[in-house]
Amino acid sequence: MTTQSISIPEPQSFDSLLSLKGRCAVVTGGSRGLGEAIVRRLAQAGASIVLTGRGRDALQRVESQLTSTGGQALGVQADLGSLKDSQKVISQALERFGRVDILVNNAAVFPPCLFLEMTEEVWDHTVDTDLKGAYFLAQFAAKAMITTGRGGRIINLLSTDAFRPTGTLSAYGAAKLGLWSATQAMAKELAEHRILVNALTPGATITEERLAKMKDGTFGADEIPEGAVKTREKMQAVMKTGAFAQMLTALMPLGRPGWPDEIAKAVLFLASDMASYISGANLIVDGAQTLR
Repeated sequence: MTTQSISIPEPQSFDSLLSLKGRCAVVTGGSRGLGEAIVRRLAQAGASIVLTGRGRDALQRVESQLTSTGGQALGVQADLGSLKDSQKVISQALERFGRVDILVNNAAVFPPCLFLEMTEEVWDHTVDTDLKGAYFLAQFAAKAMITTGRGGRIINLLSTDAFRPTGTLSAYGAAKLGLWSATQAMAKELAEHRILVNALTPGATITEERLAKMKDGTFGADEIPEGAVKTREKMQAVMKTGAFAQMLTALMPLGRPGWPDEIAKAVLFLASDMASYISGANLIVDGAQTLR
């Protein structure tokens, strides 16, 4: 490209920079917690929303709330460890809204399990959902974006555990670190199609569901695999001594964990025209947690 062929566009008007009107966003795990916060922010910006989840009731609740306020939303029940379900999500998005402009790979499983107690079943379940599922859903979405020729955005949520392991989430951390590598590869390959691919790494984030489980002492208990005896003992000890609560308060640089909407606002930034020249990046939104 010669300098004579470069034309610098006029800056967009301020009120259009965060607008997603006319765009369709697919958000996995969008029926509760962090995913629901992301769904609501993207919908407020004007996007039509396709949200996935495993529970039909939760999907219908969010879908109904969005449509009752004038939004466009479709809940799709899906297990994203299944490529067939991933294809179904993109197919239904195209059928309902005619396009896919934004994909937010938020859904994940993270069963606590010490390395020496890890089983093939737990490993495969984690990697199938958190890495393989996200990878191929991104592929299906990218193909739809290329077909419509309007470019697009793919945002893959990672975890601080990928970069600073806690010791009880080795499969989860490995899957998320693999997704970071895949994110960078996607960014390079899809650039010619004007598809921007980025990662976002949240720090410790407290949802209403997690807060309730912390208060009744059951946080993490349901996710611990059967037979992981030492993992369960370690988790129970951490909860009993209050070490986990201390980690989320006194040991955090800002004195508190993150809130779901703080992550959702960062996702909106990456999905919007505010981030029109950002690709292959990892936006860390952790309140300086990883600097401890």
